[in-house]
Amino acid sequence: MSNNHEWPPVPGDFEVKDPSHCVAICTLGKRIEVSGEHAIIGSCKTENIGIERVIINVISNPNIRFLILTGPEVPGHLTGRTLRALHKNGVDPKTRKIIEAEGAIPYIENVPLEGIERFRQQVELIEMVNVLKSEEIERKSAEIAARNPGPLPEDAIWIELKAASSGSRRPKITSDIILLPEFGTVFDHTSSLVTKFESQSIITEHPSPIVAEVRETDSGTLLVGKEG
Repeated sequence: MSNNHEWPPVPGDFEVKDPSHCVAICTLGKRIEVSGEHAIIGSCKTENIGIERVIINVISNPNIRFLILTGPEVPGHLTGRTLRALHKNGVDPKTRKIIEAEGAIPYIENVPLEGIERFRQQVELIEMVNVLKSEEIERKSAEIAARNPGPLPEDAIWIELKAASSGSRRPKITSDIILLPEFGTVFDHTSSLVTKFESQSIITEHPSPIVAEVRETDSGTLLVGKEG
């Protein structure tokens, strides 16, 4: 790793332990305390900016060769499934949409294609989605660390995370998006409203661009809507 940079390059909901270790742990929708040795552990709740942060922090450290994907799946965003699709399929080079992703807005717009391909090459994805027991995660981390292939023999890639420009390549939404499947909550593309599917009750009163975010708290799942 370069002495000219401080790792990890982008902030987030994570804890750094040993940057020379080969295992990174992503706990998706919940912070989970895991003992034992690993490079970094943290949550990732969104299928776009959140995943971009994961990519950037991984490819800037060639020591990381495994990414454990664990913790609860994030309703609506489906961040775990989206990350799996990214690792398996990559992105469409024109639209920057993650191929075969199930998340609501699965676009990687702030990481160059070179960085995406480097991420897919550098780490082996270890799937433990919906595993919440720290002991199981710790055991898996120790197990895979025992077969560490060593640092990737290429220089770290450092990327500055910037907000998407007004000329975003994200296509216009042309169909409804299910935000909370268990409650039937959808984003109505025709009116730009977040509504309750069964009853058609309106959560926001005036048609306007809405950014809907699902947040997991100790008391349950919250749907936060903000005008864009």
